[in-house]
Amino acid sequence: MQNETMFRRLRDQVSSAADAASAALGIGDEKVRALTDLGYDAETARHALAATDGNVERAAELLLLSGSAPQRNQPPRQQQQQRQQPSAGTAASPIDVDDDDQVRRIMEESRRAEEERRIRAAREESLGDANINVDTDANANINNANRTAAMANAGRAALARFEGGQTLGGKKKGGKKKAHDPVRRSNTAPPAFDRPTSDGGVIRMKSSGLTAHHPDVKVPKRMGDKTKEEQLLRCADRLRPHPFAVDTLLVALRAIRDDPDNERYRKVDKTTAGYVRTLKDRPGAEDMLLAMNFRRHGPNELRLDRPMVDDALLYLGISALEKVRESDEYKDGKRKARFVKELDQIRRGAGNDSEAEAVRRAAFMAKCPSEPTGGAGALIQLRLGDDVVRRRFDGDDVLKDIVHWIGGHGSAIPDKLASRDWCLVDINRYPPAPIDTVKNAEKTLQFIGCWPSGRLEVQPSPDDWKEQGAEGGGGGPFVAMGSSRGLGSAPTSELT
Repeated sequence: MQNETMFRRLRDQVSSAADAASAALGIGDEKVRALTDLGYDAETARHALAATDGNVERAAELLLLSGSAPQRNQPPRQQQQQRQQPSAGTAASPIDVDDDDQVRRIMEESRRAEEERRIRAAREESLGDANINVDTDANANINNANRTAAMANAGRAALARFEGGQTLGGKKKGGKKKAHDPVRRSNTAPPAFDRPTSDGGVIRMKSSGLTAHHPDVKVPKRMGDKTKEEQLLRCADRLRPHPFAVDTLLVALRAIRDDPDNERYRKVDKTTAGYVRTLKDRPGAEDMLLAMNFRRHGPNELRLDRPMVDDALLYLGISALEKVRESDEYKDGKRKARFVKELDQIRRGAGNDSEAEAVRRAAFMAKCPSEPTGGAGALIQLRLGDDVVRRRFDGDDVLKDIVHWIGGHGSAIPDKLASRDWCLVDINRYPPAPIDTVKNAEKTLQFIGCWPSGRLEVQPSPDDWKEQGAEGGGGGPFVAMGSSRGLGSAPTSELT
């Protein structure tokens, strides 16, 4: 009797706490009465309302899905009194003991049913007019309440994919559907293909043009998805035309290999003048450092932690860069870089008496004809390293006049062109070919192809061009190169 009194007090305290929680959730007596009128007892009704945040309709649906049969043979008040009366000879009623388990089962079954409904609605919304061919057995498995853990995880994953643009029940956020849907404007269904689902079924999916017409085409992997070896080899290959970047990376990697404990070698400051001059905006430079396990620390620093130093990656990166130094692209880039540096020194007058250099340049400019006015004549654009200069000439002016104009930008340049250390190239011809400034000195601009305009560039001479000049004869590989360009211009064979 004492135990029975104790359990009755405990039940009363739990009921008081439940009533307080129900009031906090907005579960009033009217909502409970609406469910008890359907034949359910008040305690079960309160549990269902608590599980559905006080929604009467969803609580009724929950009770129906849970399989709880309403007790229609007795009035609701009598049912509640019977649940409150403990059985004779026992400490407490079995209903009180199993209430928590029953509520948990009801909530779990409700969650599974709601999840299945959202998945079905998401699939129907996403597939649109596409035909969904799902095996009967798969449908039975989806609707089965005793789903396995793997199938439950698959359902949650499918729901997460569609959750970004949908609300509960599969309805789109934003209200009404747009009247014009560009995806469905055609009445002709596009090619479709079968996509297996996680639960063993098959979904009929619309195919993109690439999949339908080029099924064997494979999209290249992103740089970050490739192996470390592939990343290093690809980055080294992209650096071929940038010799200074190759040399800088080679020195940095060798320093890390020889002294990996030196923290100074394992940090790269992207704001330094050396990095900006040699590595910034060079394709593959920063990617190679990241492939070496460097990590970004802020916007302007790369850092390689000591435990991340990989001797195998260092060896592979150094070997790839050393192989790049043997390529023709690297050698051409190195030769061009030396040429640009020397040309820049000549233009700035470095190493020469500035006054004497100014006198020589003035002498060259004095030999140039006067520039046509009013937009008349041929516009000549000349590239000197990284700079472009422009001037107009008459159509009957000769190549020697252009050479004098070039001498006004550096007195040593005409001698470099005459000795074929450097060459003057008409880049409007394809492929570009050097122009012999000595042989064609008296040829008009129209003859050499610079009328009504011309684009010339001073470049380092190819080895074949130098050898041809040393032999003192014409011909050579440049005779058949290039195509005539301009009004009345001569073929390339007449200019080389």
